[in-house]
Amino acid sequence: MKLNIYKNQKEIAKTYEVDTYDLMYGTVEDICDILDSADALKDTKSLGELIKANRTKLEELLLDIFGGEGLTRDELRKIKVAELLPLFVELFTYVRGSFQQNGKN
Repeated sequence: MKLNIYKNQKEIAKTYEVDTYDLMYGTVEDICDILDSADALKDTKSLGELIKANRTKLEELLLDIFGGEGLTRDELRKIKVAELLPLFVELFTYVRGSFQQNGKN
C-alpha cells in the first residue's frame, strides 16, 4: 500500500509505502463496524460519506498502517482524498475477502 503526502496541490513531499500490513483483531472490528454502517464499496460517493462519518477511526487506521514508516497526525491533512479512496477500498476488500476465504475452509 502506498500513501502520498503533498507539499501543495501538485508536488508530493514524501511517500510512505508498506508491502504488507498485518491486521490486528481490533482493526478488523473497526473495519467491520464501518462496513456495517453503509454499503461502502457500492460507489465512490458512498465510500466518501463513510469516510466522513468514520473519520477518527480511519485516521487511527492510517496511523497504524503507515505510522511505523513515519507518518504523523499533522501529515494526515496533506493527503488527497482521491488517493485515500482506492487505499480504503483495497483494505476493506482485503478484510471482506479474508472472512469469506476463512468461511470456506
